[in-house]
Amino acid sequence: MDAHTIPKANDPRVADLVQTDRLRVALFPPQYTKDPVSGELRGAGPGPAFLDIARALADRIGVEVQLLGYQTPDEVIECLNSGACDVAFMGPERAGKVDLSSPILELDYTCLVPAGSTIHRMTDVDRPGVRIAAVRNHLSTSALSRILKHAELVTAETPDSTFALLCSGNFEAMAQVRSVLLDYSRSCLAHECWRIATVST
Repeated sequence: MDAHTIPKANDPRVADLVQTDRLRVALFPPQYTKDPVSGELRGAGPGPAFLDIARALADRIGVEVQLLGYQTPDEVIECLNSGACDVAFMGPERAGKVDLSSPILELDYTCLVPAGSTIHRMTDVDRPGVRIAAVRNHLSTSALSRILKHAELVTAETPDSTFALLCSGNFEAMAQVRSVLLDYSRSCLAHECWRIATVST
């Protein structure tokens, strides 16, 4: 998205945003965290990059950014289609469910494993007996499901519940966006639980 493709304040396509004086940005985990005291939403994982883009768009239009937190991508799709929010960040698999812009970011998908795991590359993951925890309906899960031939993919509703599956000891890996997995790795080490290693794609 460059200066020639960003709509200006007098563009009829953004007249409703100018009238309400805000750009409502819908986020879902792991794109944000919520401050337990203030309730403020903050970017997490790939979220900070998304927020930078949203703020740049809002500045160009001349409106404020309002962050809205949802629990799942499906809730965000419903929000967009009902007109309760204006912008969200999703991948090409959502085509047909919502209107999409041209691609503006590329995210790196990979896996998280115990430090002592014999898994070092993504090719090591797809073996009989390997169980991979993943977030239901996440794009990384959709991408992985298309290429797996032997490993078992088990889904949970949110990134936190998926990470809990990994830490249960019954799974060999967790699939997600690399930046999100790095956050979980640091969190796990800080609490002296599992040592987690990232896996190169």
